[in-house]
Amino acid sequence: MKAVLLALVIGVSGWLHGQTVSGKVTDAATNEPLQGALIFCPGTSAGVYSSGDGSYDLRVPEGADKIVFAYVGYKGDTIPYTGQLSLDIALYPTDNISTVVIEGENKSTEINLLDAQKFQVLSEKELCKAACCNLSESFETNASIDASFTDAITGTRQIKMLGLEGRYTQILFDNIPSVRGLASIYGLSYVPGSWVKEISISKGAGSVISGYESITGQINVAHKSREMKERIFINAYLGSQGRAETNVVLRKPVGKLWSSSLMLHGAMSQKRFDMNDDGFLDNPLFRNVIVRNDWSLIDPGGLRGDYTVSYHHIENVSGQFNYSPSDRMTSQLWGVNTETDRAELVAKTGYVFEKSEGSSLGSQVSVNLHNQSGKYGLRSYQGKQLNARVKLLFASQLGRMVKYTAGLSYVYDDYDEQLDSLVFDRIEKVPGAFAEFSINHRDRLMIITGGRMDHHNSYGWLFTPRLHVRYSIDDRTSIKISGGRGYRSPNLLMDNVGLFASNRKLQIERPDVRLPYGLNMEDAWNYGIVFARKFKLNHRDGSISADIYRTDFVNMIVTDWETAGEISFYNLRGKSYSNNIQLEAQVSPVKRLELRFAYRWLDTKTDYSSQRLMRPLVAANRFFFNAAFSTRESDKGSKWMFDVTAKWLGRQRLPFTGSNPESYRLPGWSNSYWLFNAQVSRHFNSRVEVYVGGENLSGFIQRNPIISPNDPSGQYFDASMIWGPVFGQMGYVGLRWRIE
Repeated sequence: MKAVLLALVIGVSGWLHGQTVSGKVTDAATNEPLQGALIFCPGTSAGVYSSGDGSYDLRVPEGADKIVFAYVGYKGDTIPYTGQLSLDIALYPTDNISTVVIEGENKSTEINLLDAQKFQVLSEKELCKAACCNLSESFETNASIDASFTDAITGTRQIKMLGLEGRYTQILFDNIPSVRGLASIYGLSYVPGSWVKEISISKGAGSVISGYESITGQINVAHKSREMKERIFINAYLGSQGRAETNVVLRKPVGKLWSSSLMLHGAMSQKRFDMNDDGFLDNPLFRNVIVRNDWSLIDPGGLRGDYTVSYHHIENVSGQFNYSPSDRMTSQLWGVNTETDRAELVAKTGYVFEKSEGSSLGSQVSVNLHNQSGKYGLRSYQGKQLNARVKLLFASQLGRMVKYTAGLSYVYDDYDEQLDSLVFDRIEKVPGAFAEFSINHRDRLMIITGGRMDHHNSYGWLFTPRLHVRYSIDDRTSIKISGGRGYRSPNLLMDNVGLFASNRKLQIERPDVRLPYGLNMEDAWNYGIVFARKFKLNHRDGSISADIYRTDFVNMIVTDWETAGEISFYNLRGKSYSNNIQLEAQVSPVKRLELRFAYRWLDTKTDYSSQRLMRPLVAANRFFFNAAFSTRESDKGSKWMFDVTAKWLGRQRLPFTGSNPESYRLPGWSNSYWLFNAQVSRHFNSRVEVYVGGENLSGFIQRNPIISPNDPSGQYFDASMIWGPVFGQMGYVGLRWRIE
């Protein structure tokens, strides 16, 4: 059997005339996509393997009457072929594992044509194109998501999607909402990049199954787990800025049903730099320790389970060059030092009813405790959050065309925050119910529609409708339409932590003191349309896509820093919206060379108390280019890989500073600029890889990123006006070692 499968895979290039069938291969218990599943027609040379999101396109030769689906560790399935254009298959796990060798070339980034919700999947191969020390740095080679700094001092990174801050994007870890609450900004640093299997990006309103908090999109980060091939994976990194990092992933089967993985992360940077001579550290000093232990259960009888416990300890120090935590209670030197401890427990259990096709029952339980303290200049912050989330799900189907998932959820958040003498304590309790239907009409039209009803103990009833439609013009061209509503309970202080790097006065308008922070819930509608097409260029795959999205806020917590020396927070009075247009193309003109181009235009405006203005620190125009090339792989697995990324960001509007003394004023707009990153990797074999790279190779930096750096205790001191890099050229070297 092994020889037959291997011969079929090697002969995949021997295409014959026939019909093309497309579909998706998933795990029957979890509905997770299976990458690398083999799909072939017995007795012919036609065969392909599924991509990172489980999708495939198979050319069925004339006369073929069967299609076989096979994946290591799963029961194979044989489907009679009668001319279908689409076949979605769910495979069941088995403990009868045989070896299958699959050869081929996977795309590092895939545009999804079949899933009405999902837009793009970034594989582990894509994440290896850059250092990707943590999740906030994992989007450097992606055109849809911007990564930037919150301020010029703390080195805290944030993301933006569709022109809006990352807090409006729902971020999930293994399908559990995770980067939220007090972790809405810092939570992006809680996942080392080398722990990630793949990242799925959905633009616009997401699935109601994950809650009501998605407004501009959903990002699901899948950790390496039982599917990982390696027994031990080690990643070591050393940067010219003094950053050193080690990541270790250990995987071990435990008996016939269980497997376990232990993930260890340690990182530190204690080297001080002041490249622009403003008296402040360019990069923070830090010590991080993260530990994660996963347990997976696969029972051939249909029971599946994934259980995780993790712990994070994060320490950061930044500020004036000679500042140290011993200065915490003095005003001699201006500095920031934060300390975060976070513990999390996640349990996911599912049961597949094998006698009832497509039916399963599952539960998700997560509990985390987040404790954070910090000093920001003369400001002192203490924050605690206890979060508990329970979800029950039932999935089944009605005939062959309709699948559905329904369930109940309950979210509990207990917040205790204090900023100097201001206390913000609150408890949020949100029970809810949801249902989502997927209708597949003749494999050309897919409709996913759903809704949920939640009751928030402070904000009342919340109705969340969502709609996603995918129409396939042909087997390589799709149009997707989406629309839906999302809500978000504000976390005023941590959502805007970058503004603490200033001496601005904090003002909160509180029209209803019974509400959290005295402000209304954030509420927005999002609409979008996507055109995507895959094609062949010199017998190699290529793709183009164009998408248009609009976000309209019913209510937004306006962060108004248009008055110099002040930060004001208030409910939206008027309109706030964001328009996004993006064009992207991916081609492979010659073998082993991938090129990606993208252009994005943004129109983001908000009605402030003074007038309607473009949102600050948002580039209306952005161009992206990435080139990746690899040499031919030898029999031992050795090869070279080269990657170059270039990004151009147009000018950005800066908040008003015209009332400051002339020496403390900024121009109304930033400069436009280019950023260049590159990396070279040497694979000595399939196990050992060394990589060398550089970031910001042109050495561009934002001049004078801090207003009044010589008087940090004065009223004009402000380091929040960050629109470009503050550190020049950076180099790094690293090692990836896989023990099979």
